[in-house]
Amino acid sequence: MNPRLSVSLVAALLVATLVGCAGRPPSGHAAPVQAGCSPTAGTPAGTAASLLAVLSNARSEHKLNAIIFRATIDSKDVLTTALGDSTPGVPASTAMHFRVGMPAEQFETTMLMQLVDQRRIALDDRVATWFPKYPHAGATTVRMLGASSSGFGDYVYGPGTPAKNVPSFESVLYRDPYRQFTASELIARSQAPYQVPQYANPGADWQYSHTNYAMLGSILERVTGRDYGALLQDSIAKKLGLRDIVYSTSANIQAPVLHAFTSERSTYEDSTKWSPSWTSFSGSMNSTVCDLATWEQAFGSGALLTPASAAEIVAPTNVGLGKNSRSLYFGLGTIVNNGWLLANGNYFGWHTATAYYPPQRIALVVTLTEGPKTTSGNALTNGIFKAMSSVLTPKSPITIP
Repeated sequence: MNPRLSVSLVAALLVATLVGCAGRPPSGHAAPVQAGCSPTAGTPAGTAASLLAVLSNARSEHKLNAIIFRATIDSKDVLTTALGDSTPGVPASTAMHFRVGMPAEQFETTMLMQLVDQRRIALDDRVATWFPKYPHAGATTVRMLGASSSGFGDYVYGPGTPAKNVPSFESVLYRDPYRQFTASELIARSQAPYQVPQYANPGADWQYSHTNYAMLGSILERVTGRDYGALLQDSIAKKLGLRDIVYSTSANIQAPVLHAFTSERSTYEDSTKWSPSWTSFSGSMNSTVCDLATWEQAFGSGALLTPASAAEIVAPTNVGLGKNSRSLYFGLGTIVNNGWLLANGNYFGWHTATAYYPPQRIALVVTLTEGPKTTSGNALTNGIFKAMSSVLTPKSPITIP
């Protein structure tokens, strides 16, 4: 499988929720900066200068098109900046929107825990309540979906069986990257003849699977009777005043757009309009670095949940399963590493990651796009955050590979 389309969670606990988005280079000039998401004024000094040096070095070393970044401490700006170009001649801007990717799973599990707080669903409810015919659903709980310990086959990695006229998901996706998938379609592709369970004893092991979040989003819609996008707006965006968080059912991204480019199909091309629908609920979200930083402060502090539910998000339930350890494990839709809460999404040339350190209320958000000579894109944001944590929290560094 193409390495840019792979999720290497077993070995590295790095979630790369691939997503794609938007089209032709814009005609005209640089996008205007929106009020409330302006770059940091003046010449960065001290901590801000150290963070900027990390970004500049990464852009140069890995030949990136653009990097957009925001860091806040206790919701106060430390550094907000954009480097490079969105498209040739159009500078990247802090106002630009981009695909969120895997960090959207933090939103999804937060909405789950809000429903738990409202007693409309329980973490021990069986998945068979909503998917009665799905293999092993009767032994699988809602908690296992959020924690990705269900053992359900990952539809993204269905190997395909050409002799039986069953194509791999990769071949289907790359043949038509504009194709719109439904959640039901994706869930069906996690079963025979496309895929098999990763293991047959739910909760006894751990393996990341996109299927979990396609199912979980479907369950949230059925429990509430609401469209996922409307639920997201009412449950999170409006409460936090997030104007740039948009769940899109199409490949459209609100302007101004940070364009993505990729060589995943063996030719360097604009992938901005490629459909994110194959990532289902966990990838069809767009935002800016400013709104994501505000979200990270709320998510990391548990602002929208009861203390008990906030604790469930980061509970070490998966420790001891697979390669989950006390210092690096997968909670509910988030990675926990040396006290940091992390999420990292890579897909179709976009690389977006978030990090939050609760003791000091540090929030980091970065998105970057590939140039024609960029290699090893899936690990780039990890390297940026690791270097920044050595500056910000030297006694509790980020250690994800």
